[in-house]
Amino acid sequence: MRKIYFRADASATIGYGHFIRTLALADMLKDDFDCTFFTCHPTSYQVSEMEKVCPFIPLQEEAHYDEFLSHLQGDEIVVLDNYFFTTDYQRAIKQKGCRLVCIDDMHDKHYVADVVINHGVTNEKLFSIEPYTQLCLGYDWALLRFPFLQPPQRQQKDRKIEKAVVCFGGSDKNNLTERFVSFLQKEPSVKQIVAIVGDKYQTDNVSQSYSKVQYRHNLSASEMSDIFSQSDVAFLSASTVCLEALSRQLPIVAGYYVDNQQEMYAEYVAHNLIYPLGNLLDLDFERLNFSSIAERIKSLTAMNFSSIPLRYKNLFQNLFIPVLIENNGLRLVDYRLLDRDRHLSVWQARNEECIRVQMAHVETIPWKSHLKFVNSLSSQYRKVYMAVYREEILVGSVNIEYESVAQVERGVFILPEFWGNGDAALIEKTLFEYLKKQHVTSILAKVLRTNVRSLRFHLKWGYRRTSNDDKYDYLIKDLSE
Repeated sequence: MRKIYFRADASATIGYGHFIRTLALADMLKDDFDCTFFTCHPTSYQVSEMEKVCPFIPLQEEAHYDEFLSHLQGDEIVVLDNYFFTTDYQRAIKQKGCRLVCIDDMHDKHYVADVVINHGVTNEKLFSIEPYTQLCLGYDWALLRFPFLQPPQRQQKDRKIEKAVVCFGGSDKNNLTERFVSFLQKEPSVKQIVAIVGDKYQTDNVSQSYSKVQYRHNLSASEMSDIFSQSDVAFLSASTVCLEALSRQLPIVAGYYVDNQQEMYAEYVAHNLIYPLGNLLDLDFERLNFSSIAERIKSLTAMNFSSIPLRYKNLFQNLFIPVLIENNGLRLVDYRLLDRDRHLSVWQARNEECIRVQMAHVETIPWKSHLKFVNSLSSQYRKVYMAVYREEILVGSVNIEYESVAQVERGVFILPEFWGNGDAALIEKTLFEYLKKQHVTSILAKVLRTNVRSLRFHLKWGYRRTSNDDKYDYLIKDLSE
C-alpha cells in the first residue's frame, strides 16, 4: 500500500490540538493507505490513541528534525502539523522526493507544500503558496475524529438548558474552566456541569462549593461525542472542539484566548455557528447573561460532516499521481505545471474542429475560460489533466477523474497528425502501467456512438460496453485481468 507519514506533537505547552487533528486524518485514511505516525516523547495517552489508528515511531525531541528526515525514502506523502515547521524544512522534505501536506492555521510562512489544509478559514488570499499548491479551506475539510463524522442522532431546538459542558484545552493555563464553572454554578436552571480537562489540569485547589461539576480527564473521542450528545449547551474556545460539538448538534457559546483562534472564531461568528463571547481573557462574567444566551442559541446553524472522509481519501489518492509521468518514450505533464506557451498549444489543439466534435462540449473554448479552468484544478481533489509529449512535441491530452480510490474515468484526445501511427496505443499502455501501480482496479470511459473508430480502439484494448444512451457508449476496463 502507498505510504503516508504523519508528523505532529503534543504537550502541556503546545496543547494536544495538532496531535488530535492529525491523528483524526490518519484514522480517515488508514484503511486505504499504509499510515505511520511520528511524534516526540508520546505520553501514555498519546500511545493509547495512536495504537487505535496506526503504527507509530517516537522521535527524540532534541534531534527530531533530522531524525524524521532520515526515515523518508521519497515515495511517501508527508503530513506536517505544527507552527515550527519552516519553509526550509518543507523544502528539505520535498527534496527527498516526497509529496507534502501542511496542516496549519497560522498561514505565517510561505508554503512549498503540495496541499495546505486549514479548516478554520476560507480566504485564499491569506496564504503565500507555490503555483501548484492546493488549498483545502473551510468546514468541508474539517479534521474530525471518527465519532464526530457520524450523522447526528438528535435535534437541539427548544431543549431545556440543564446540562452544560465546559472545555478550554488540555492545559488551560488561564484557568478559564474554573471561571466558567463558577458562572454556571450560580445559574439555577443548570443542573449539571461537565468540565473536560487534560492530565495537566489541577483540580485539587478547585472550590468545593462547585457541587454541580464533574471533571473528566483525557477523554476518548467516543466519550467526548457522548458527552456532547447528552448536553444542552457547550462553553468552548474557538478551536476544533467547536466543530466536534457542532457535529453533535450542540449549541455553542465560544470565544478566543490566543491569536491563532481569532480567525476561526470570526468564521464561526460569520456563519452563525456560535454565541460569540469575543476575547475570553477580557470577558466580564458579571455582565454575562445566561437567559440571553439560552434564547439566542436556539437560532444557531447546525452542521453535518459525514462526507469528509471520502473527500480526504480522494484527495490523497490524487496526491499519489505524479505531476510528471515518464514512460514508453512519453512525458505526461500536469496542466498546472505548464507555462503560457504550452497552455496555448493545448488550448489550440482542443479547439480544432476534428477534436471538438468528439467531445461532450463541442463549442469553441475561449482562452480566458481555458485559463480559468486550469486555475480551478488547484482546488480539485478528484480530477487530473496532463498534456502528453514525445520529447518536446505535443501529442495530446489525458484527463483522469477518480470515482473512488480504486476506480477512475479517463478521457483522451490526440492531435490529428498523430492519428493512426500507434500513439493512442502508447498512451493507453502508459496509463495502464501507471494506474496498476496506483492500485486502481478499473477504468471507465465513454465514447460518442458516432465515433466508430474510437469504439473499435477501446474494444481492442479490453474495454467492454456496460450500457449506452442516445449519445454515448459507456465502457469499463478491468485492470486486474
